[in-house]
Amino acid sequence: IICLVLTTVYKGSRKGFIIEVFKLLGLLAAIYASLHYFSIASDRLLGLWPGLGVVFTDFICFLGLGLAGYLAITAIRSIFCRLIKMEAVSGLDKWGGFALGFLRGILLTSMLIILFHLSTITYLKASARKSYLGSQLSLIDVQVYEGIFNGLVSRFATTETINKNINEIFEE
Repeated sequence: IICLVLTTVYKGSRKGFIIEVFKLLGLLAAIYASLHYFSIASDRLLGLWPGLGVVFTDFICFLGLGLAGYLAITAIRSIFCRLIKMEAVSGLDKWGGFALGFLRGILLTSMLIILFHLSTITYLKASARKSYLGSQLSLIDVQVYEGIFNGLVSRFATTETINKNINEIFEE
């Protein structure tokens, strides 16, 4: 956990503030897409291939939706950076990248721990459940998802409802 956070902090301070803003937006999109739609996608995938198993389809859908959300923002970042050359002030660029890298590291770690909860590998699932820091960190992404939904999505998509199946991830 600490190594992942330190890696993102280091990369954030090296890459700079603007790149880290897009990476953080990509991670937020990944959190929302994976936590909001994984159970719907899993049910549809299970309908197509019933032999896969619920736990496996939840894992695959969570991972796939998370990657899709992140890659969508990465594509936007790539287009944006090709069209507009922008750089923040040197101090803001370094320290802003550092701070956003730290935040991104925490959110990425939380997402990874949720993936461990969804895993079919018993060791990973047990490690995520028994780890004190891991069990606390896994709740951060859920709170971020609820914040994104209540603060932004529910204002524009009034027919959408929050995914109530998230709590099933943490049950034994």
